[in-house]
Amino acid sequence: MNPHYDDGDVTVYHGDCLDVLRGLPDASVDAVVTDPPYGLEFMGKEWDSYSFAPADMVKRFRPGWEHAQSGAGIARDPSTPQGRTGVSFHKRRSTYKCGRCGKRDAFKNRQQCGGSSDHDWQHEWVDEQPVEMLAFQQWCQLWAAECLRVLRPGGHLLAFGGTRTYHRMACAIEDAGFEIRDSIHWTYGSGFPKSLDVSKAIDKAAGATREKVRVPPRPATSGTMAGSTDTRPWIEKSREVGYHEVDGGATDAARQWDGWGTALKPSHEPIVVARKPLVGTVAGNVLAHGTGAINVDGCRIGTEDSLKGGRYAAHLPDLPDGDTYGSGINRRSSQEFVQPTGRWPANTILTHAPDCDPDGGCGAGCPCAEMDAQSGVSTSVGVAAFKPRSVYNADAEGYDISGTEIGYGDTGGASRFFPAFYYTAKASSAERPRGDGVAHPTVKPLDLMRWLVRLVTPPGGVVLEPFAGSGTTAEACVVEGFRCIAIEREADYLPLIEARLSKPIERTLL
Repeated sequence: MNPHYDDGDVTVYHGDCLDVLRGLPDASVDAVVTDPPYGLEFMGKEWDSYSFAPADMVKRFRPGWEHAQSGAGIARDPSTPQGRTGVSFHKRRSTYKCGRCGKRDAFKNRQQCGGSSDHDWQHEWVDEQPVEMLAFQQWCQLWAAECLRVLRPGGHLLAFGGTRTYHRMACAIEDAGFEIRDSIHWTYGSGFPKSLDVSKAIDKAAGATREKVRVPPRPATSGTMAGSTDTRPWIEKSREVGYHEVDGGATDAARQWDGWGTALKPSHEPIVVARKPLVGTVAGNVLAHGTGAINVDGCRIGTEDSLKGGRYAAHLPDLPDGDTYGSGINRRSSQEFVQPTGRWPANTILTHAPDCDPDGGCGAGCPCAEMDAQSGVSTSVGVAAFKPRSVYNADAEGYDISGTEIGYGDTGGASRFFPAFYYTAKASSAERPRGDGVAHPTVKPLDLMRWLVRLVTPPGGVVLEPFAGSGTTAEACVVEGFRCIAIEREADYLPLIEARLSKPIERTLL
């Protein structure tokens, strides 16, 4: 397949990732960093939904699975769903049905039915969740198996997932042949809760009309760090007038369930960390293929505090000679102090709130500020000095490795232990390229993607992004000095990728 775009650093293919991946050579990429669809029909987008009729499922699933597994050296089991035919997997489209025309709509949209009248929406319980989730998992297993084939041995895969469907994706990636190494949690803290107000639903079912009631505003310290500024206009106005208006329950039953809902506010997204099986040992695999390890030093959490060397500064004085069961251990010289470049990278990533400023402090609802407010200011202390012991746990003379304490010795809130990026809740408007009025709704922050590709890609390596979207991963690769192979199915998003890659990009000096 000919690429849609190729500038030497990034190659973009237009097409379904399953079709494009089958044309890529085995063991040709160093890492896969991707943000695939979550299977939730996000904002009504078709690309985030799945619909496989029996014939379509057989056509798409079976040949692709056989191709991917054979390329990765995995035998296909005909007893598995991938090997069978005639099974219908489809995404549930609605839970409401019009009693007059039979139309289905999950959101009961106000549309005309048979002329001028509105639809007669009637609730219909349709339990297809197990089937639709199995379809999503099967689809994830297909593209994961292709990624396994094109990855070099020991290559890592990082894939974002939705909190409701992540488990299916992780199982699919594991079933495709990957080893699940970890999960990273990206916390951004300012999602919008898509919750049903139970009190309103009860009044609506009863046909009751709700009236506005006045309630006092919450204290400034409620839900945010004391001393931070909340710039939301409705909050400021309610504090000025001394109240804000809300819908009050019209019936006794509704008032009883006031304040109850059906969903939490989304504030994080999990990222699966998987690795293609090694060939031999880690050391041998790294030397042979350049993959199998993560870039710890390149992703350390920066700090201006002196870390006192951490465990790198453990002072081991000269020890007397001796055999394993004698008076001591082999002589080792003292270690020179080494200041690490930062803390060890964590599997939790924080993103500051929109109005946070590196110089001016954190704003309302910032995950970093919330964590620091709850943890308080603490000082990392050294590990207690070692008490001399022999191999038999008896006191041993001349076996002294106490020396200085081992620790960081810095101060601050708990957020200092995690990577924290100063970006808006998801991605700033500057990081959401537009083309002909089209914008991608799920753009990830550029620095987040830079950190991820840097974590799992060897210097000068090739990163695969099967779901390119607006091209954030591709740009992150260019900045970090990696090549990128990006695949995007939706033609509307191709101009966004080109616009992103055509602008001047400042590369990191490696």
